[in-house]
Amino acid sequence: MRFLSETKVLACHELRREGARRWLRLEISGLASVSPGETVLFSEDRHSPRCRIATVETFADGRAALVAKFEADDLEPAAGNALTVWLNETAAVSVGAGSLIVTTPAFLYRVAPFEQRGATVLVTGADADLWQNLRQRVEAGLAWTSVFLALEPARLQAFIVEFPDANPYLFANMDMSCGVGACRSCHVTVSDNMDGEASCRVGPWFALKRVNLVRLKFASAPFI
Repeated sequence: MRFLSETKVLACHELRREGARRWLRLEISGLASVSPGETVLFSEDRHSPRCRIATVETFADGRAALVAKFEADDLEPAAGNALTVWLNETAAVSVGAGSLIVTTPAFLYRVAPFEQRGATVLVTGADADLWQNLRQRVEAGLAWTSVFLALEPARLQAFIVEFPDANPYLFANMDMSCGVGACRSCHVTVSDNMDGEASCRVGPWFALKRVNLVRLKFASAPFI
């Protein structure tokens, strides 16, 4: 990960809670330039050495809103606390204008910010409707390389059955611990690299046909 900056927490709000998990929006100041939708890691001294993964929701004038998943018993960052923030070193692909992102309601918070960069976000309903919608968009001229799937592995397997020749990108939702790939908790098993690739360095989007979905299922569930 590339070091960005030391930041300060301005406010922390709970967005929703499901069972043992809750989703928080952290408003921070002092952040170097980032774009909505980007994945960052952050840590506090009291949480060290564990890093946490977050999505940049908004950014303007050095102030940003990050959305992150916490367990119910995790200490939440308090106003005035310092955060150290990192960013992916080399994103494998960029999502922007003309892109279509397909996702689930539970995972929408991770990809909705890409709409600010010109992407279209499609929230799934029944598979039959989703596949028909995708087929119509491709027939209208959308390239599969402009399609990004933020779906659970079972739904990705169903996509491959429905569209065996398509090769869009998938979102590898990996929990990250060290931020540099050394712990291998975020490594994605790919066909052309026996060591896998660290999502914290080159993710989170990977070409679908490169990824071993069976391994991904066990490495990154649940996709929320």
